[in-house]
Amino acid sequence: MSHEPLEALRSAGTPVDLLSASEREVFASLSPDEVSVLGSIQTRLNAVAAAVEGQVADSNTNVVC
Repeated sequence: MSHEPLEALRSAGTPVDLLSASEREVFASLSPDEVSVLGSIQTRLNAVAAAVEGQVADSNTNVVC
């Protein structure tokens, strides 16, 4: 199995394509353990994103102008 940090992070939902070229180089050089940690964190963030985004949406609809 080849070590493809950017693809692994992309699969975990990390928006690596929005990074600059130099930032992508840093992420591409991560060790498998580093990729695993970042992927785990991204998965956990994605799991709570809907709740957070819902609160933001609720806040926007309840604003009195």
